[in-house]
Amino acid sequence: MNFRNWSKQHSIGLLIGILTVVLVIPIVMLVLGMNQGFSFNYMFREFFVSASHKTKDISLACIANLVWFHFFLKKEKYNYAYGVITATFLFLIVILYFKFIA
Repeated sequence: MNFRNWSKQHSIGLLIGILTVVLVIPIVMLVLGMNQGFSFNYMFREFFVSASHKTKDISLACIANLVWFHFFLKKEKYNYAYGVITATFLFLIVILYFKFIA
């Protein structure tokens, strides 16, 4: 896609994708902590200390964007769906940064 054709709908989809991941990360930490027998506070601290916890939590939280992507495709709002996919791709770059550089 050419960024000259970027519209308000793309930006809204991008914001929805980013906010969804940011809001789902604590839920992922809570579920993983309960599953592994750790408290939420421990998982929260590990998220900010350990790069492997960051990559795992962010990648699992990105799965929530599939709901929005499917919803926008069913409604034939392709610009919103493209924004959500762009947000997921940006998180892929963040994950790769934490995995291999940080």
